[in-house]
Amino acid sequence: MTLKISPLAPRKIKKVSPIGGIHVSSTHCGLKKNNKQDLVLIKLDSPGEIIGFFTNSKTPGEPIVWNKKIHKFGKVSVILINSGNANVFNGKSGKSSLLKIVNEISSKLKVPKKHIYIASTGVIGEPLDEKKIIKKIPFLISNLKNDSNSWLKASKAIMTTDTFPKTHSEFFCGKSKIIINGIAKGSGMIAPNMATMLAFIFTNLDFERNDCIKKFREIVDKTFNSITVDGDTSTSDMILFFSVNENNKTIKLKNKNRKQFFYHLENLTSKLAEYIVKDGEGASKFLKIKIKGAKSINDAKKIGKSIANSPLFKTAMSGSDSNWGRIIMAVGKSGAKLDPEKLKLKFGKFIILQKEKKLNLTHINSINKYLKQSEIEITVDLDIGVYEWSTWTCDFTKDYVSINADYRS
Repeated sequence: MTLKISPLAPRKIKKVSPIGGIHVSSTHCGLKKNNKQDLVLIKLDSPGEIIGFFTNSKTPGEPIVWNKKIHKFGKVSVILINSGNANVFNGKSGKSSLLKIVNEISSKLKVPKKHIYIASTGVIGEPLDEKKIIKKIPFLISNLKNDSNSWLKASKAIMTTDTFPKTHSEFFCGKSKIIINGIAKGSGMIAPNMATMLAFIFTNLDFERNDCIKKFREIVDKTFNSITVDGDTSTSDMILFFSVNENNKTIKLKNKNRKQFFYHLENLTSKLAEYIVKDGEGASKFLKIKIKGAKSINDAKKIGKSIANSPLFKTAMSGSDSNWGRIIMAVGKSGAKLDPEKLKLKFGKFIILQKEKKLNLTHINSINKYLKQSEIEITVDLDIGVYEWSTWTCDFTKDYVSINADYRS
């Protein structure tokens, strides 16, 4: 299956700014066809703090089960990522494959098993040939590097139906230069539930996980958990956020840099989440849905997701069709509290509906022209409260059907 680069892809991929104390390598082990790279090793010079959020799916992959088990120890030394096989629903053989890989990494790198995180993405239900991965571990170890190009290769190696790599860096300076880096993958089966597709974020700031976990959860909820491509929550979703001890020099999270740090952390997660939506399978439009005036945050979220996951709405946007009735339908089925007489609806700056009355539809040509843009904003104002929430999604095109009809070919 050959995929064309998303028309919403950034013109230039932002390079990762290397942090001392961490190295990465990637290779082809045979899980993907056509000699495409499909295996990544990330190695920290010394154990770092880690915060992980994982899918709430009741049919999780073996890496999710393993990572949840070791997450209580709060340290990470190694992350191994493979694409091409999700290692999901493989029974005892799937668990056995994972344990053999962990044992091999632990033996070769002399690190505790409880510090080794595994991530897998790809086809569900296909047995994982762990021998292909284990055979390449010595190569990965001997080729560990720490430069922007190596991180770019790694971000490409974790792709499945992605059409472009997703990387981003944020930094700010106090007494020391604080860097936050991230790589992610995701294109289809996107409707995160407490986590994301696959995302790995690391910083040279030494944080205490118990001090940061609540704030990071809030950031994840506002960004990764507020995007959807097709409404399907993956069996393999995870986000790992960890600290790196840079050349044995630690930069502590203190009150004076705390606000700045979380501001830049949210910028980074927001940018990666945006890239994932813009690389949605077959996407031609990036859709921002803002819900205002809700009785509660949960109501605003419900309505945003109801609209964003509606195939009728998404196909209308693909065709630049101003059929606003599909939005009203999605609002009504959400289960959120509302007063139909107070509803307000806008496409961009154009008011479509206000207090049950369609307004000035003489400018329909301007609206249709607006809907042909690659980025569209929809605002729904319930006018019954003070809460608001934004959800990001993309349209459904014929290419979405083609990609998923040919996924295993």
